[in-house]
Amino acid sequence: MRQKTRGIGKLPGLLTLAALALPASAACRLQSVEIPVRLVNARPIATVGINGVDLPLLVDSGAFYSFLSPSVAAQLKLPLYALPPGFTIQGHAGEVEARLTRVDKVRLQGAELPKVEFVVGGNELGSGIQGILGRNFLSGADTEYDLARGMVRLMFPTGDCEKTQLLYWAGDAPIISERLLRPSDRRDTAARVIVTVNGTRLRALLDTGAPVTTLLRSAARRAGIEEKDMTLAGRTGGAGVGKVRAWTATVASFEFGGEKIQNNQFVIDDAQSDDHDMIIGLDYFLSHRIYVSRLQKQVSATWNGGAVFARDGQVGEADARHAAAPAELAADDAEGLAVRAAAAVLRGDHAGALRDLDRACEIAPTVARHFMARSQVKLSLRQPREALKDLDEALRLQPDLGEARLSRARLRLVFADRAGAEVDLRELDGSQNPSSHLRAGMAGVYAQLDRAPEALRQWELWIPTHVDDNALPGILNQRCWLRARLNIDLPEALKDCKQAVSKDGGEPGYRNSLGWLYLRMGEASSARKALEASIEMKPFAWSLYGRAVALQQLGKAELAQRDLEAARKLNPKIDAEVRRAGFEALLAAPPA
Repeated sequence: MRQKTRGIGKLPGLLTLAALALPASAACRLQSVEIPVRLVNARPIATVGINGVDLPLLVDSGAFYSFLSPSVAAQLKLPLYALPPGFTIQGHAGEVEARLTRVDKVRLQGAELPKVEFVVGGNELGSGIQGILGRNFLSGADTEYDLARGMVRLMFPTGDCEKTQLLYWAGDAPIISERLLRPSDRRDTAARVIVTVNGTRLRALLDTGAPVTTLLRSAARRAGIEEKDMTLAGRTGGAGVGKVRAWTATVASFEFGGEKIQNNQFVIDDAQSDDHDMIIGLDYFLSHRIYVSRLQKQVSATWNGGAVFARDGQVGEADARHAAAPAELAADDAEGLAVRAAAAVLRGDHAGALRDLDRACEIAPTVARHFMARSQVKLSLRQPREALKDLDEALRLQPDLGEARLSRARLRLVFADRAGAEVDLRELDGSQNPSSHLRAGMAGVYAQLDRAPEALRQWELWIPTHVDDNALPGILNQRCWLRARLNIDLPEALKDCKQAVSKDGGEPGYRNSLGWLYLRMGEASSARKALEASIEMKPFAWSLYGRAVALQQLGKAELAQRDLEAARKLNPKIDAEVRRAGFEALLAAPPA
């Protein structure tokens, strides 16, 4: 995230944090403050105390400032103020609606900071993340990112350090190094460097908040990547409103600071930026140990060895001459194993992740998070019964682990254990604050159970504190679909469906829901129009089947039969699914 104009005060007192002496030359000493992080769903998370409440915050070097989610601000009853006049915040795919708050006490690794400002706004990032630790914390000093080992360090060089090699861990390993680009505004603390993609020089932003390295489409064109080389991968979003289209493509070569990697799968998207051409994301950070020196105006790194930009199991070719010997994990380092497993998941190596988590659970059998992480890996490996056992154990160890309880409720439905799922949902409902991010997921499970009052109650609790969330259009669509299926509150359902489409018109599923709702309301012409819009974006069985029903009601039997055949070809079980969803009465409706 970046700001277009500035006006928020700086973080006070950062240099008063307790420091730990680290080895360096006699003329230059390094002191550090360590921020432990854990990887959750491809996000580096630190635990930060906000007014006495521990919150999981995303460590995001791409965010110019620190953020709290609107739901957290509501939960903690924080006062909200308008941003300074003319101040706007730009996310990856759109502008961020935001306000300002002031927190009485922030506790970070034993140091307490009074009266710290946070921006309130942006989209919630899932996985329980409740805010962002941005560059007003991370750029108050030099910064070391050792994410493969679960650590970020704020580094304070003292003495004659301007020409000293600050990578105290490097030994004889080759060092990757590049000058920081000079910012147009001296208050801009973003770490940007020049990289080369397919021989073309590009500006790259180092961004721990981005799960994968991404090229802007405009830059990809300059680097010789053509439309025919790109595979559509859907759409992506960021902190701001809106989404942009995304593709994947093979990049022949990527060079940074003397390191060259060939034949990588990169993400390419339609985002716009005037200060960078690509984002170097978490995948690169996990394969390197990186030191960003504001003192020396330099980014330096060593390669940990292994894949750099692995994506879905596809691994590029790296020059082994740049590899540092990876530090061996201690035999009893369960946290290190868990971090390495999370990195393996990001690369698509679920088997490797499972090996590390098996060992982590063995040597730290009382840590619930390791069992929860292993359950997710087992689900990816299609081992649902084993995953359920791990969730049972995680909740035995830590009954208030909300993410695990919601996962178990969902998984119990897979095994037709409706009663067990409802027990988990009731327990979760009683343990969560009204604005909890988990309530949207709880509503979804209640909807699967056809428990409309309970589902609607959860959505009513979630929506008011998530009005700027990127997930909101999907939630509105879910609520519309539940009401359409159960034939209840149809005028309210219509409001939800229309709002979902207006907020995200590029999602064909929302127009599909709108079309089926119109069918439920007896408006065949409107249904046909909405379903045709969905089919134009992406024809799938439900939208084709729905249009067939509309055409039947409009007396166009031949066209209807054609759509029915196409729908059944895409999904041979579509007739049964439509009936099971509750729309059987529509299938017998006479033509208009």
